[in-house]
Amino acid sequence: MTERVLAGSHEVTPAWLTSVLYAQGALRRGRVLRVTASQPQRGFSSLTWRLQLSYSSDASADAPRRLFFKVSQAGLVPGERDVEKVSKEIAYYRELAPRMPNPPSVPCYAAGYDAQTEASHLLLLDFSATHSPCVDPDHPRNPQRAVQALARLHACWWDSPLLEGAVIGLPTRERIEANWADGTRRTEAFVAMLGDRLRRPWRETYARVLRSLPNLYQRHLSGRDLTLVHGDAHLGNFMFPRTMASDEAYLIDWQFWHATIGGTDLAFMMAAKWEPDLRRRRERPLLRLYHDTLLKQGVRGYAWDRCWDDYRLSVMLVSLFIPVWQWSFFGWEADLRAVERAMRAVEELGCAELLDG
Repeated sequence: MTERVLAGSHEVTPAWLTSVLYAQGALRRGRVLRVTASQPQRGFSSLTWRLQLSYSSDASADAPRRLFFKVSQAGLVPGERDVEKVSKEIAYYRELAPRMPNPPSVPCYAAGYDAQTEASHLLLLDFSATHSPCVDPDHPRNPQRAVQALARLHACWWDSPLLEGAVIGLPTRERIEANWADGTRRTEAFVAMLGDRLRRPWRETYARVLRSLPNLYQRHLSGRDLTLVHGDAHLGNFMFPRTMASDEAYLIDWQFWHATIGGTDLAFMMAAKWEPDLRRRRERPLLRLYHDTLLKQGVRGYAWDRCWDDYRLSVMLVSLFIPVWQWSFFGWEADLRAVERAMRAVEELGCAELLDG
């Protein structure tokens, strides 16, 4: 992996690409002659380009012809900046993906990060010829593909000793207590800002969950059935195969990965984003598929009831607070529709049983 941080596609030269691809074994002979970049696209906190490569006549026949180039800079990050998260996507491609036998992410050829400026770049294989985004939760296959990709990710890291290492790090009591103190402050400000626009039962639910945080987070401190999650697993962060012949979906945008319970990603995808009628219809079959895939991937001792409770717990600890984080961290408009989706899920899934327990 290269250390030099590039600022844009104008610095992606044929000589640099030739060196990088040789270093990664993607080019074994010949050289890059020309790089053609698309117009830049603005992402959440990045600029991206699609690159078309031309090679010398003696170049390896299987050398990549299309690449995806992404740069992130401190000034591109909206709202409050979390220095730790700025470098996390780079850490995923440098440290985590190489440790996975079949990572649910596209191959990475270069990942650069400058700790002083917080600038970074990524050079990835462009999968757009075979895969495309799809945000339709009622698609006949893609939600299942997404759930299976998450299960493969989670199973790979399930109770792994590497979770306790310096790169990942399991949540400590001190970190969790700091997080719930910060979350309480932000949620109380969110509720106060909305005033009468927030229905009284919803205000009471927020208050009750906040009071229960020390008890709810005991699950995370148990040290059992924990894994690495993507942390931003809405359907827009998946690339799905264009044909029905394949089920291999890939996750993109790895800025928010962390160690926690697997239900976090499922709650983010379904309870936080899907309308109640669709969630109601697809939720349990998809969770069953997720659980079955975990078992097929080698996870042991994780009963269905435990999986169901972890999902319900995550609905309270993730889905309920996404509108709070988006408003507080990023300065977005308060999303009352998202609050309603989460509140309906809390009620319909009987999450109060976990509060009482």
